Amino acid sequence: MKRQLIGSKHIIKQERGHAFNIDTVLLAHFLKIPYRVKQIIDVGTGNGALALYLSELTSAKIIGIEIQEKRCQLVLDNVALNNLENQIEIVCQDYLTTTFHHVDVIVCNPPFFKVSENSRLNLDEATMMARHEVALPLEKLIAKVSSDLKDGGKFFMIHRPSRLFEIAQLCHDHHLAIKRVRFVHPYLHKPANHVLIECRKNGEQEISLEAPLILYESHHEYTEEAKKIFME
Repeated sequence: MKRQLIGSKHIIKQERGHAFNIDTVLLAHFLKIPYRVKQIIDVGTGNGALALYLSELTSAKIIGIEIQEKRCQLVLDNVALNNLENQIEIVCQDYLTTTFHHVDVIVCNPPFFKVSENSRLNLDEATMMARHEVALPLEKLIAKVSSDLKDGGKFFMIHRPSRLFEIAQLCHDHHLAIKRVRFVHPYLHKPANHVLIECRKNGEQEISLEAPLILYESHHEYTEEAKKIFME
Protein backbone atom coordinates (compact mmCIF):
# COMPACT_ATOMS: atom_id res chain seq x y z
CA MET A 1 0.00 0.00 0.00
CA LYS A 2 1.11 3.59 -0.71
CA ARG A 3 0.46 6.77 1.23
CA GLN A 4 1.78 10.28 1.55
CA LEU A 5 4.45 10.68 4.18
CA ILE A 6 3.11 12.73 7.11
CA GLY A 7 4.08 16.38 6.75
CA SER A 8 5.95 15.70 3.50
CA LYS A 9 5.49 15.80 -0.25
CA HIS A 10 6.96 12.31 -0.59
CA ILE A 11 5.04 9.08 -1.16
CA ILE A 12 5.91 5.92 0.75
CA LYS A 13 5.11 2.28 0.12
CA GLN A 14 4.68 0.15 3.23
CA GLU A 15 3.64 -3.32 4.27
CA ARG A 16 0.35 -3.69 6.08
CA GLY A 17 1.03 -3.83 9.81
CA HIS A 18 4.53 -2.37 9.39
CA ALA A 19 3.89 1.34 8.94
CA PHE A 20 6.47 3.85 10.09
CA ASN A 21 5.47 5.16 13.50
CA ILE A 22 5.20 8.41 15.40
CA ASP A 23 8.82 8.07 16.59
CA THR A 24 10.08 8.63 13.04
CA VAL A 25 8.00 11.78 12.56
CA LEU A 26 9.09 13.20 15.93
CA LEU A 27 12.76 12.54 15.22
CA ALA A 28 12.52 14.05 11.74
CA HIS A 29 10.98 17.23 13.18
CA PHE A 30 13.74 17.45 15.84
CA LEU A 31 16.62 17.29 13.36
CA LYS A 32 18.82 20.32 12.75
CA ILE A 33 21.14 19.53 9.87
CA PRO A 34 24.11 21.90 9.43
CA TYR A 35 24.38 23.59 6.04
CA ARG A 36 27.81 22.21 5.07
CA VAL A 37 27.05 18.55 5.82
CA LYS A 38 28.16 16.18 3.05
CA GLN A 39 27.20 12.75 4.39
CA ILE A 40 24.42 11.48 6.67
CA ILE A 41 23.89 7.90 7.85
CA ASP A 42 20.42 6.68 8.78
CA VAL A 43 20.90 3.59 10.97
CA GLY A 44 18.08 1.03 10.67
CA THR A 45 16.32 2.90 7.91
CA GLY A 46 13.40 0.42 7.76
CA ASN A 47 11.17 1.46 4.87
CA GLY A 48 13.15 4.67 4.38
CA ALA A 49 10.76 7.17 5.95
CA LEU A 50 13.47 9.03 7.90
CA ALA A 51 15.75 9.11 4.86
CA LEU A 52 12.93 10.66 2.84
CA TYR A 53 12.40 13.33 5.50
CA LEU A 54 16.15 14.01 5.51
CA SER A 55 16.12 14.58 1.76
CA GLU A 56 13.84 17.59 2.33
CA LEU A 57 16.21 19.09 4.91
CA THR A 58 19.52 18.78 3.09
CA SER A 59 21.22 18.12 -0.23
CA ALA A 60 23.82 15.94 1.49
CA LYS A 61 24.39 12.31 0.54
CA ILE A 62 22.15 10.05 2.67
CA ILE A 63 23.13 6.44 3.34
CA GLY A 64 20.39 4.25 4.77
CA ILE A 65 21.61 1.11 6.57
CA GLU A 66 19.16 -1.79 6.90
CA ILE A 67 19.91 -5.31 8.15
CA GLN A 68 16.70 -6.99 6.95
CA GLU A 69 16.84 -7.98 3.29
CA LYS A 70 13.07 -7.75 2.79
CA ARG A 71 13.02 -4.19 4.08
CA CYS A 72 16.02 -3.31 1.94
CA GLN A 73 13.98 -3.98 -1.17
CA LEU A 74 11.11 -1.92 0.22
CA VAL A 75 13.30 1.09 0.94
CA LEU A 76 14.92 0.81 -2.49
CA ASP A 77 11.43 0.92 -3.99
CA ASN A 78 10.60 4.02 -1.92
CA VAL A 79 13.78 5.79 -3.01
CA ALA A 80 12.94 5.07 -6.64
CA LEU A 81 9.29 6.03 -6.14
CA ASN A 82 10.42 9.52 -5.13
CA ASN A 83 13.23 9.79 -7.71
CA LEU A 84 15.92 10.13 -5.05
CA GLU A 85 18.43 7.57 -6.32
CA ASN A 86 21.03 10.33 -6.79
CA GLN A 87 20.85 11.38 -3.14
CA ILE A 88 19.90 8.29 -1.12
CA GLU A 89 22.01 5.13 -1.12
CA ILE A 90 20.85 1.96 0.63
CA VAL A 91 23.26 -0.51 2.21
CA CYS A 92 21.77 -3.86 3.18
CA GLN A 93 24.06 -4.78 6.06
CA ASP A 94 24.35 -4.95 9.83
CA TYR A 95 25.39 -1.42 10.81
CA LEU A 96 27.76 -2.80 13.44
CA THR A 97 29.81 -4.48 10.68
CA THR A 98 30.01 -1.45 8.37
CA THR A 99 33.09 0.72 7.96
CA PHE A 100 32.63 4.48 7.89
CA HIS A 101 34.99 7.30 8.84
CA HIS A 102 34.58 11.02 9.52
CA VAL A 103 30.80 11.04 9.05
CA ASP A 104 29.09 14.42 9.48
CA VAL A 105 25.72 13.30 10.89
CA ILE A 106 24.22 10.00 12.05
CA VAL A 107 20.51 9.57 12.86
CA CYS A 108 18.78 6.60 14.42
CA ASN A 109 15.38 5.50 15.65
CA PRO A 110 16.71 2.45 17.52
CA PRO A 111 14.93 -0.45 19.22
CA PHE A 112 13.85 0.70 22.69
CA PHE A 113 13.78 -2.52 24.69
CA LYS A 114 16.54 -4.70 26.11
CA VAL A 115 16.44 -8.43 25.57
CA SER A 116 16.34 -10.62 28.67
CA GLU A 117 15.06 -14.03 29.69
CA ASN A 118 11.73 -12.42 30.57
CA SER A 119 11.38 -10.46 27.33
CA ARG A 120 8.18 -11.09 25.40
CA LEU A 121 9.60 -11.10 21.88
CA ASN A 122 7.18 -10.60 19.01
CA LEU A 123 7.05 -13.63 16.71
CA ASP A 124 7.17 -11.35 13.67
CA GLU A 125 10.88 -10.88 12.96
CA ALA A 126 10.58 -7.36 11.53
CA THR A 127 8.62 -6.09 14.53
CA MET A 128 10.88 -7.90 16.98
CA MET A 129 14.04 -6.34 15.54
CA ALA A 130 12.44 -2.88 15.42
CA ARG A 131 11.35 -3.01 19.07
CA HIS A 132 13.99 -5.14 20.84
CA GLU A 133 17.78 -4.89 20.94
CA VAL A 134 18.25 -8.23 19.19
CA ALA A 135 20.70 -6.93 16.59
CA LEU A 136 21.48 -3.41 17.82
CA PRO A 137 22.21 -3.15 21.57
CA LEU A 138 22.33 0.44 22.79
CA GLU A 139 25.93 0.27 24.03
CA LYS A 140 27.22 -1.11 20.71
CA LEU A 141 25.21 1.45 18.75
CA ILE A 142 26.63 4.41 20.67
CA ALA A 143 30.19 3.05 20.53
CA LYS A 144 29.93 2.55 16.76
CA VAL A 145 28.37 5.97 16.19
CA SER A 146 31.19 7.62 18.11
CA SER A 147 33.78 5.70 16.11
CA ASP A 148 32.19 6.70 12.79
CA LEU A 149 31.60 10.41 13.48
CA LYS A 150 34.16 13.09 12.74
CA ASP A 151 35.09 15.49 15.56
CA GLY A 152 32.14 17.86 15.91
CA GLY A 153 29.87 15.44 14.04
CA LYS A 154 26.27 15.14 15.21
CA PHE A 155 24.18 12.19 16.36
CA PHE A 156 20.39 12.38 16.66
CA MET A 157 18.20 9.73 18.26
CA ILE A 158 14.83 9.15 19.91
CA HIS A 159 14.39 6.83 22.88
CA ARG A 160 12.49 6.17 26.08
CA PRO A 161 13.01 8.55 29.03
CA SER A 162 13.44 5.57 31.35
CA ARG A 163 16.78 4.88 29.66
CA LEU A 164 18.07 8.46 29.64
CA PHE A 165 20.54 7.91 32.49
CA GLU A 166 22.01 4.90 30.69
CA ILE A 167 22.18 6.84 27.42
CA ALA A 168 23.95 9.75 29.14
CA GLN A 169 26.53 7.42 30.70
CA LEU A 170 27.22 5.64 27.43
CA CYS A 171 27.51 8.91 25.53
CA HIS A 172 29.96 10.25 28.10
CA ASP A 173 32.03 7.06 27.95
CA HIS A 174 32.23 7.31 24.16
CA HIS A 175 32.99 11.03 23.84
CA LEU A 176 29.53 12.10 22.70
CA ALA A 177 28.40 15.27 24.44
CA ILE A 178 24.63 15.60 24.76
CA LYS A 179 23.77 19.07 23.44
CA ARG A 180 19.96 19.17 23.10
CA VAL A 181 17.23 17.22 24.88
CA ARG A 182 13.48 17.45 24.38
CA PHE A 183 10.87 15.37 26.18
CA VAL A 184 7.65 14.39 24.43
CA HIS A 185 4.47 14.00 26.53
CA PRO A 186 1.16 12.53 25.34
CA TYR A 187 -0.74 15.04 27.52
CA LEU A 188 0.30 18.03 29.63
CA HIS A 189 -0.12 16.21 32.94
CA LYS A 190 1.19 12.82 31.79
CA PRO A 191 4.81 11.64 32.08
CA ALA A 192 7.00 11.86 29.01
CA ASN A 193 7.07 8.72 26.88
CA HIS A 194 9.77 9.79 24.40
CA VAL A 195 12.98 11.77 24.62
CA LEU A 196 14.74 13.38 21.65
CA ILE A 197 18.52 13.74 21.88
CA GLU A 198 21.20 15.53 19.89
CA CYS A 199 24.88 14.75 20.60
CA ARG A 200 28.16 16.11 19.30
CA LYS A 201 31.40 14.14 19.02
CA ASN A 202 33.93 15.62 21.49
CA GLY A 203 31.65 18.58 22.13
CA GLU A 204 31.51 20.74 25.24
CA GLN A 205 29.50 19.43 28.19
CA GLU A 206 26.66 21.93 28.00
CA ILE A 207 23.06 20.79 27.52
CA SER A 208 20.11 22.77 26.16
CA LEU A 209 16.89 21.40 27.66
CA GLU A 210 14.14 22.44 25.27
CA ALA A 211 10.51 23.09 26.13
CA PRO A 212 8.55 19.83 26.21
CA LEU A 213 6.44 18.81 23.24
CA ILE A 214 2.84 18.06 24.27
CA LEU A 215 0.98 16.01 21.68
CA TYR A 216 -2.68 16.10 22.77
CA GLU A 217 -4.99 18.64 24.40
CA SER A 218 -7.71 16.17 25.37
CA HIS A 219 -9.54 13.21 23.87
CA HIS A 220 -6.74 12.78 21.33
CA GLU A 221 -7.12 16.29 19.93
CA TYR A 222 -3.70 17.53 18.82
CA THR A 223 -2.13 20.60 20.38
CA GLU A 224 -1.35 23.45 18.01
CA GLU A 225 2.33 22.47 17.83
CA ALA A 226 1.48 18.83 17.17
CA LYS A 227 -0.89 19.88 14.37
CA LYS A 228 2.01 21.62 12.66
CA ILE A 229 4.04 18.41 12.85
CA PHE A 230 1.43 15.83 11.90
CA MET A 231 -1.19 17.66 9.86
CA GLU A 232 0.60 20.21 7.68
